[in-house]
Amino acid sequence: MRYEAGMSIVFDVLSKSVLIVFRGKIIRLPGPFHDRKSAIAAAEDHCRKLGWSPAP
Repeated sequence: MRYEAGMSIVFDVLSKSVLIVFRGKIIRLPGPFHDRKSAIAAAEDHCRKLGWSPAP
């Protein structure tokens, strides 16, 4: 799945949260998320709600 230029998602294993950089804004989803896979899925879903449309 392709992200927009400048878009990044990072799972913090210590706090079990996820940090998103999306369209110049920094967003933190506190979770806690069980693992990296569920954190990334939540972050991508959040970005979709903000208008991101992933390329196939």
